[in-house]
Amino acid sequence: MDRLWARPWIPISALWLALAGLLAILTTQVADWYVMTDELLYERLAISIGQLHSPLPHVHGDLIGNVNQLYPLLLAPLFDGSLVPNGLRDAHILNAFVMSSAAIPAFLLARRVTNGNRLAYVVAVLTVCLPWIVLASFLMTEAVAYPAFLWAILALHNAAIAPRARNDALLLVAIGVAILARTQFAVLLAIVPVALLLDRPAPRRVVSQHRLLAGAYAALAAVAVGLAATGNLSRALGTYSVTAEGNVAPSGMPRSLLEHLAPLGLGLGIVPFVLGLAWLLSSVVQERTRAQRAFASIAGVAGVALLLEVTSYDLRFGAGRLHDRYLFYVVPLLLVAFVAMLLERSWRRWAIIASGALLALAFAFVPVISFHKFNVDSPVAYLNETLLGIGGSESGAQLFLSFVAIAAMLLLLAGRRVAIGLAALAIVLAPVQTAAAFTRLFVHDGTSGRPLTVDQSVVFDWLDRKVGSGGTVTMVPYPFLYGAYWDNVGYWWNVEFWNESVRRAVVYEGAFTGTPETFPTTTLSFDPTTGHANVSPSSYVAQAVAETRFGLAGKVIGEDRGVDLIRVERPWRAQWLAFNLYRDGWTIPRVDGTIRVFATPGQSSPERRYVTVSVRAPTGVAPRQFDFRSNAASWTARAGAQPVSNQLAVCVPPNGYADVRVTAPQYSPIYGDPRSEASFVSYARSGGVLVTGIALADETSPC
Repeated sequence: MDRLWARPWIPISALWLALAGLLAILTTQVADWYVMTDELLYERLAISIGQLHSPLPHVHGDLIGNVNQLYPLLLAPLFDGSLVPNGLRDAHILNAFVMSSAAIPAFLLARRVTNGNRLAYVVAVLTVCLPWIVLASFLMTEAVAYPAFLWAILALHNAAIAPRARNDALLLVAIGVAILARTQFAVLLAIVPVALLLDRPAPRRVVSQHRLLAGAYAALAAVAVGLAATGNLSRALGTYSVTAEGNVAPSGMPRSLLEHLAPLGLGLGIVPFVLGLAWLLSSVVQERTRAQRAFASIAGVAGVALLLEVTSYDLRFGAGRLHDRYLFYVVPLLLVAFVAMLLERSWRRWAIIASGALLALAFAFVPVISFHKFNVDSPVAYLNETLLGIGGSESGAQLFLSFVAIAAMLLLLAGRRVAIGLAALAIVLAPVQTAAAFTRLFVHDGTSGRPLTVDQSVVFDWLDRKVGSGGTVTMVPYPFLYGAYWDNVGYWWNVEFWNESVRRAVVYEGAFTGTPETFPTTTLSFDPTTGHANVSPSSYVAQAVAETRFGLAGKVIGEDRGVDLIRVERPWRAQWLAFNLYRDGWTIPRVDGTIRVFATPGQSSPERRYVTVSVRAPTGVAPRQFDFRSNAASWTARAGAQPVSNQLAVCVPPNGYADVRVTAPQYSPIYGDPRSEASFVSYARSGGVLVTGIALADETSPC
């Protein structure tokens, strides 16, 4: 057995490198982000490893509960000390080689089950040449999770057919690596005992043959009981703790389970799915070799477990949509069963009928939705537009798919030669499907609204080029793009994604982050009488030119696309603060706004300061009046949709402050509050005029 294990390494390694090289040609065409905030998270985790010299998961300098740390560890050397565009290119190359390495454990599994090499090489190629391999184009855990899962399954198979302490130890290591690759694979902890018991339904014998494994599970059970007793069991999943809470079997499970089978069947080209599932079903009653029995038990349990897990997640958190990118890990197991079926001298007709009917029923329920772009959550959905065109409607597409599944089933029953021909056609078409999925990805603009293959570094990485990737910049997100929530969020995603030097993000009055809770933020506040800040995270700040909440004391050393790079004084202090305005600068109906200008440090006498303000009215209304008044000047005017500006003097006493009052008597409905997505879409505010900019001049004169 050991000799059989060792022989194929050279040819399968050569095949893997060839497949990886071809895949890298495609993945390196991607020059921008596509999946937010997933890609931003794993990039930040990787960068923090180099910056903090710690393998633990940190974002914005804070430790977070992320279990998926294997992928950032692999990325860390690529981003360490380099600009983001270089690290991104190298990451896409790494993705191609790592994700395609799934061909190796798939080959070894197929070789054991079929006791031969030829069809095992077919499995290896098909493991890479499927639509889900497009996920290697993104900074996401799928790239490393795909091979990690298959290595864990291979280790489980090895432990099942050759029970010994060494193989149990390897299995435990493989499970640990798989969970570090993707927290979802904690389900392997349930798969292992069930698969072993199903393979050999004698609990005492299983325990006696796997004492090391049994001891490890006893220790895990004790830890789980302790965590459950303190109410912390779900927290072991880190950022995915919410998935283990609540009702894990919501209503609608039976239908949704069927729906989740459909993308697998479609992505596999129907015939391999039908034959592979038929082989697994017939293994229940048909005599098999030791390796085949063990594999059938493992593949069956793993397939059902992942199907239940993903279906539960989609119903509770997936907005009712299918996420086959969480389920495609079982596809190589179906491929192994598929080639094993091709070697069978006689096929169980009932098994083919059952698997074909199940797939036809799944196709009858599956949602067929047209997506303008490549859908990361369901890579197979690139076919949906074609299916809708053929069927004329969603129900027509479902009927067409069901008909094809039934026709394929009947042809498989017609005779072995016809079945082999269909199987060969499906194998040949697999690379065509993959090419079509990549084409779908490349021909449309990315989710950023830009061509995915165009390098954006010259536009966005200017902060790194200004202060160096080893510098420390704190960004202050602010919605300076008029009435467009996601455009503003996307802008600040770009600021952080393309600049390693952006290590902190501050939030003032709980507003404007654009990132989920997995991205810690620093709470910023100011003393309203002195302007002194509670924190001073860095010497550099990236702040919107149009910021109307506060102005930090410092020198602007660069500006690009509406953002200033400021070398701030430390400790931080505000030169001015705004009160009684909406946090994005609109005046509040029947409320006077205030711009407070503070004295400078060491100021010994009253000084005249000069504040420049810009104002506009909402779109589609007549120009409306506004009024600014200070203790040294006033400005009354009307503003339309185009901003108007003016400079006002204000006399600031030493060790104190002076206020500028803002009044706008007219008001009307405006867009929602952009401090969060929920507040932006939940209601419309009323506002008077929008203060689009506040700037305090350095020049002073005696009052």
